[in-house]
Amino acid sequence: MPNSNGISRGSSGRGGAGKDIRAFGSGGGKHLGRTGTGGRSLTVRLNALESNEVIAGKNKALFGEAFVINFLSSPGSGKTSLVESIVPVLKSEGLNIAVIEGDVETDLDKRRIDALNIPAYQIITNGTCHLDANMVHTSLDNLNINEADVIFIENVGNLVCPTSYNLGEDMKAVVLSVTEGDDKPLKYPAAFYKSKVMIINKIDLLPFIDSDVSKIKENALSINKELIIFETSCKRKINTHGTLLSSPDGSIEDARWSDEIDKGILDFASFIKEKAKLKVAEFKGSSGSGAGVYL
Repeated sequence: MPNSNGISRGSSGRGGAGKDIRAFGSGGGKHLGRTGTGGRSLTVRLNALESNEVIAGKNKALFGEAFVINFLSSPGSGKTSLVESIVPVLKSEGLNIAVIEGDVETDLDKRRIDALNIPAYQIITNGTCHLDANMVHTSLDNLNINEADVIFIENVGNLVCPTSYNLGEDMKAVVLSVTEGDDKPLKYPAAFYKSKVMIINKIDLLPFIDSDVSKIKENALSINKELIIFETSCKRKINTHGTLLSSPDGSIEDARWSDEIDKGILDFASFIKEKAKLKVAEFKGSSGSGAGVYL
């Protein structure tokens, strides 16, 4: 149940989708491995996904004209840093942003988003390895999205289970840090196949590690040839007033920090702005219901 701090805890471990989540692969309802539990578990899994789709449809209607991105990634890829970097740029363009945070435990990421002075809500899953549509639906009762132009959903750090659960979003975006290895798209194909955008993050670390961005792209595009790809660094940040933050030692002359805002961040922000405009136009052209609006 939600509390007054904008935090709710989901159920896990017993009953519903929570029990079967970790026993299945990420093939969107297709079982890719052995569970050892027989056909009954598969039936429960399919029923859970069908119920999830119904609630996801309700979420989509409630989102209205807002453009919604569901961020998927491994833990530590930099999803929250990415949101922190993009939000000030979008705010400077006059867009209103809201964020739904998903984590197994703690509200640490929500606290960081709160510093941006935008509506944010934390879902704590209590061990469940993904968000589902019902968790998001509950959050909408406690998060003011009426004025939101863009809603970011930061899913639990996991490239398997979240791929199977539609939350009512307009698109999924997978975030991959250069530190994770060139073969990550091949090992976790569903996350890349079901996403429309891939963000290759932490490119500022490339001089210090053995990582090949061209190989990451090649592997990802072999899974999904229509992926739109951005390369980003969150080292260069701006505050809510649009001015550059100083470097950790206070020396703005530090070249890593005194450069202009990372080009990848700006490009991704422009992409989101255009998609938000398109969502409004298509929403208004669909009899006001929002049904059938896909970007």
